[in-house]
Amino acid sequence: MRLGLGIVGAAWATVVLADAGLIRTHVLKETDTGIATGAGFVAGVLAYLIWFGGAGTAHVFTVEGRGLMSARTLTGVRTIELDALASVRRFAAMGRGGTIDELRLRDRQGLRLTIGRDTRAEDSIRRAVMRADAQPSGASVKVTRHARSRLGLDPRSSVPRFVHLFFGMWVMLAALLLPALGSYTVACFLAGTSAWVSTSHLSK
Repeated sequence: MRLGLGIVGAAWATVVLADAGLIRTHVLKETDTGIATGAGFVAGVLAYLIWFGGAGTAHVFTVEGRGLMSARTLTGVRTIELDALASVRRFAAMGRGGTIDELRLRDRQGLRLTIGRDTRAEDSIRRAVMRADAQPSGASVKVTRHARSRLGLDPRSSVPRFVHLFFGMWVMLAALLLPALGSYTVACFLAGTSAWVSTSHLSK
């Protein structure tokens, strides 16, 4: 995960520096900060997926009595131990063509995995949370009320579903667009151009 984030960060910085350098040397026009902006957007999307461990189909299995969940992510296969979960959060948002509804898992080693709608995976997570809840408070898993609602556990969230969807949409947009805005601002600063002037030129 850290390696993947490092590669994305290095590639983003290289594009931004190259864009600013080419503008300063007049190889590119002042309005060509869009290159850095696009790089920021792509880097934001990739970093988002890598950090949360967006996964496909999850596989649940047992090794030496330990319940494990494994899934392929953008940076390769990640495997977390269900009985070593540290937190379970739920992310819901209005998305293009439907809604997003995910469970975001983190274990005590810091590994993260995001699971979509998957009945078998949810059943395994529910059992792991129930086992943890039955242990002393120090061994419990931090599970949000929103996540408990999806897992069918109490106490559940009293916040209406549409509020979660609306709030989640803005959180996701901010996570994806802020890197692009940051890249644009940094490129303008390094290139010695005005962000306002560049925007004005682009709008003409």
